[in-house]
Amino acid sequence: MKKSKLHTIKEPGFKTPDSYFDNFDERLFKKMAVQKEMSEMDGPGYKVPEHYFESFDAKLENRLKDVQQPKVRSLVSWRKAAYISGAAAVLVLMFTVFLKSDNILTINQVETASIESYLNNENLNIYDITSLLNAEDIVVDDFVANTFTDESLENYLINNASIEDLINDK
Repeated sequence: MKKSKLHTIKEPGFKTPDSYFDNFDERLFKKMAVQKEMSEMDGPGYKVPEHYFESFDAKLENRLKDVQQPKVRSLVSWRKAAYISGAAAVLVLMFTVFLKSDNILTINQVETASIESYLNNENLNIYDITSLLNAEDIVVDDFVANTFTDESLENYLINNASIEDLINDK
């Protein structure tokens, strides 16, 4: 409840049962009398028969001998489970070896996005990449600057750049 509405409460919110205070004194005095009697007691009120614990072990042993324990039967034995799982593993291995596909995956079938995500997620530096290249793989024409025509440059700027990008770049 909000503080602004606290002054509008007319009732306290607590209610007592009907005729609660009619016999309240009687119930209070009864409870006090019971508590007084309880405080006058010396012990807990429980007594163990004499020599009870001396013969307790023998009595307990006799009772336990008379109880028939049912035979425990295992539903699944571990030996059977091992044989079944071994047979399943052999079947899976047999299917993968004998029914393998004749389609061999080539680099042309791999998506460019997969290769890019692999290169981005791996922490490769320039030395790792150059160690994989041969002298024959590197062609001078790949490093020569390409010449752009005015028309292709204009099309690129119209399609890919905004005025804010051009103004902010110096």
